[in-house]
Amino acid sequence: MACARCLAFILSIISFVSYGADLAPRSEYEGKQLAGVRFDPVVQPVADSDLKRLLTLSPGTPLRLDEIREAIKRLYGTGRYSTVEADTEQTPAGLTLIFRTTDQWFVGPVETHGKISLPPNAGQLTNASQLDLGTPFTDADVQTAVDGLQSLLRRNGLYRATVTPNVQRDPQHQEVAITFQVNSGKRARLTLPNVTGDTRLPPDELARKAKYKQILFFPWKQATQDNLNIGLENIRKFYTKKDRLTADVTLTRTDYLASENRVKPIINADGGPVVKLKTEGAKVSKGTLQKYVPVFDEGTVNRDLLVAGDRNLRDYFQNKGYFDVQVDFNSENSGRDLENITYTVSLGDRHRVLSVDVKGNKYFNTDQIRERMFLQPKGFLILRHGRYSKSFADRDEDAIEALYRDNGFHDCKVTTEVVDDYKGKKGDVAITMQISEGGQYKVAALQVNGMTIASKDAILAKLNSLVGQPYSETSVAMDRDYILQSYQSIGYPSVAFDYKATPGPGPLQMSLVYNVVEGRPQYVRDLLFSGMHTTRKRLIDPVITLKAGDPLSWTEMGRMQRRLYNLGAFDKVDMAIQNANGDTEEKYVDFHVTEGHLYSMAIGVGAEIAKIGASATSSANPTGNTGFAPRFDLQLGRLNLWGLGHSVTFKGRYSTLDRRVSLTYLAPRFHNVEGRNISVDALYDNLRDVLTFTARRLQGGVQVSQRWSKATHFLFRYQWTDNKVNNVFISPLLIPLYSAASQVGLFGVNVVQDRRDDPSDAHRGIYNSLDIGLAKTQFGGSVNFLRFLGRNSYYKTLGRTQMVLASNTEFGVIRPFQTGGLSTITYVPLPERFFAGGEDTIRAFPMNQAGPRDLTTGFPLGGDAIFFHSTELRFPFIGENIQGVIFHDMGNVFTSIGAISFRYHQNGLSDFDYLVHAPGFGIRYKTPLGPLRVDIAYALNPPTFNGLKGTYNQLLFGGATPTIQNSGHLQFFFSIGQAF
Repeated sequence: MACARCLAFILSIISFVSYGADLAPRSEYEGKQLAGVRFDPVVQPVADSDLKRLLTLSPGTPLRLDEIREAIKRLYGTGRYSTVEADTEQTPAGLTLIFRTTDQWFVGPVETHGKISLPPNAGQLTNASQLDLGTPFTDADVQTAVDGLQSLLRRNGLYRATVTPNVQRDPQHQEVAITFQVNSGKRARLTLPNVTGDTRLPPDELARKAKYKQILFFPWKQATQDNLNIGLENIRKFYTKKDRLTADVTLTRTDYLASENRVKPIINADGGPVVKLKTEGAKVSKGTLQKYVPVFDEGTVNRDLLVAGDRNLRDYFQNKGYFDVQVDFNSENSGRDLENITYTVSLGDRHRVLSVDVKGNKYFNTDQIRERMFLQPKGFLILRHGRYSKSFADRDEDAIEALYRDNGFHDCKVTTEVVDDYKGKKGDVAITMQISEGGQYKVAALQVNGMTIASKDAILAKLNSLVGQPYSETSVAMDRDYILQSYQSIGYPSVAFDYKATPGPGPLQMSLVYNVVEGRPQYVRDLLFSGMHTTRKRLIDPVITLKAGDPLSWTEMGRMQRRLYNLGAFDKVDMAIQNANGDTEEKYVDFHVTEGHLYSMAIGVGAEIAKIGASATSSANPTGNTGFAPRFDLQLGRLNLWGLGHSVTFKGRYSTLDRRVSLTYLAPRFHNVEGRNISVDALYDNLRDVLTFTARRLQGGVQVSQRWSKATHFLFRYQWTDNKVNNVFISPLLIPLYSAASQVGLFGVNVVQDRRDDPSDAHRGIYNSLDIGLAKTQFGGSVNFLRFLGRNSYYKTLGRTQMVLASNTEFGVIRPFQTGGLSTITYVPLPERFFAGGEDTIRAFPMNQAGPRDLTTGFPLGGDAIFFHSTELRFPFIGENIQGVIFHDMGNVFTSIGAISFRYHQNGLSDFDYLVHAPGFGIRYKTPLGPLRVDIAYALNPPTFNGLKGTYNQLLFGGATPTIQNSGHLQFFFSIGQAF
């Protein structure tokens, strides 16, 4: 495009010169007085202020050809013209200079629609057009874009696809909107590939290993780019299994069989020799060799990779305590088809790192230095021999020296001292990092040239390299970035910075000179939005903070882009400056949004394995029966309702423990306030995970949430609940009290503070929540009570050990009032009481088995108060993906707040108001969905109680067998996610 403009510029100059020569000799207008300048057409794409700045020709001055050439060059430099020609015209007033121009077009919104078979998706097709928002456009670009789309479609087997471009022009803004209408057609399927080259293995066998044919009687795979690449990788893996590590497998081409709509891949395979990789002197598994010797990853064998393997194996053994290990390798060819590579390992004595000390440091404390060190002393569960190797020591020396250099200590030197047979014990090692800090260089003088903006003083006050501060190149780089960012945020995109550092007047002093070239400021000419087909403009108006005439601030543009994403209505927000490199002070800013899908669906399958409840038709065991509870979830969503970012979500769950259906309407940015959302929800829940009863719950509510800060949220809600309890497994005399239907109208406030680094698997931070609810008959219910529930979770990584100490404490209380003379113990409906026990609360109990129990049947009744505390030590256990956990849980559900006791022992079969303790061990396996969790807990003092064994009917009508039971010592839990 740039070359085309240059050519047009040259041709226009030639045209002007020739034309002028045809009309009259140059001597007849060269130096003649200029009467005026006009443009054809009269309306120009460049703002008047820019034209006045670019054209130095003015009436009453002599006309010079060199000045005309310079004017044409400047007009081309604006980037807004495709051609510029100059002409003269003799008028009664004198000689008039005429500029005849043609506007340059720019790429505006580019979209792809139609019947598109995935892959590729519409976004990938749009990217394949290589039409970037805001860049210059020519008519030839359309065909180039169509070719790009067709190429991508063919690479994915869509050879019968059609692409029809539609170009709409916006003369006011010099933009073109391009829409590609795509009809994918039927996708081709693969055939058996043709494998050529020096394969070293039977080509027919390699062709089958591509696995383009699906299992048994299923058809050939579709000819997508991913399927083709997977086939190539399958052949590479087959070569690797045959020890041909240097095999090269590439796709030469694909032949399309149009009559059959099939694709035949042509694959070139160079098998290379068999590479036998082994070790002598130490046993190393094949998996370890593949991990540490990079020839397996790179697919080739050369000396550099073998040397890297030598170094990696040395670090591997030194990490296991063999600090004096020697590793060497030898490679030899045994014929054309065999290469033997042998790593010879001499382990030497095994050592333990007893201590890693830091000496000589005065400016930084030892903890600050240890944070940057890789060397570690031995631990109890991990790094049992410590961590040391020569390369690790070199790395730590460089890291510590860099820390000091960044703070002005340019002469700092760090050395590693290793003491063998520490304190006379063979194999024990002590390591000392000896630091020689040297002198600290400081800034003696700072001179800043070229800054004229009003905010100069505010910028200078925040620089790192002020007089008296430590001098370092890092600080200068930070100053440069800050100055450039500050200028760009107020519309100076071409600002430039350089600096000069010279020795100061005294020792350990440096003088700095910063030179800033501001360039010209640029401003917003207008904002152009496109892509909103469903979304209303009133949704985005509150986040549009730039307007015409404002400084062209990249900072503010980026902030607007983030806010548009946060609306939740757009999958993609493209932002660009139209004609970014053009020499104009006013720029159009383009925002093109890609709206998200209006409908969503998610299906989930899960399960729980633990002690779970019994049903009315099975054996009614108050301590639960160990079982398997599958769970199926379905979620359907309609997004961006009314074009305002609202949504409706349906959720359904079916399991043996819970059957639930809910509908939620969410209106984000309530009253256009950032972080304030309002939601209305309805819920039907058939609760079956509490042993004592089953319950049908109908619930409706409205909630307003407000984000106070990045970490803190407030939630205000009103909910109305209709509870109906049945299948109550308690004494028949108590059934009328506990099974009465109830309605609860509750106003609540919830405060959440989340400062965890990763909510699904936190390593540091805190999580606090406070939930207060008030239920009154005046709110539409039949009961009165106050509910309080608070939680605090704390996470801390212990040094650099990758061990995490986590704790979680919860306390809650329910206080009935105005009970009408009813007992406060039985006043609160069963579904509203606190139930606890299980993998997410107190692992000393089976699911929901904590707290008070019916004195006849032994089934749990829940309580009006809850307290429990959990402490976990999480540590690496096996490999990188398996984590071990040692935990201790204690707590219980209590009859009331006055009954809370920290007693360890149970006082009789009717006493449940004491703390139950359970230590345990767990394993966490990392998955994309969160840690897969297995916990085994041992309750030290589980409750013993009177109970009945029998069926539900036997409990109701007699015949059940009285027995003294126990909730059990050993508890087992299997689920997904950390306990807290």
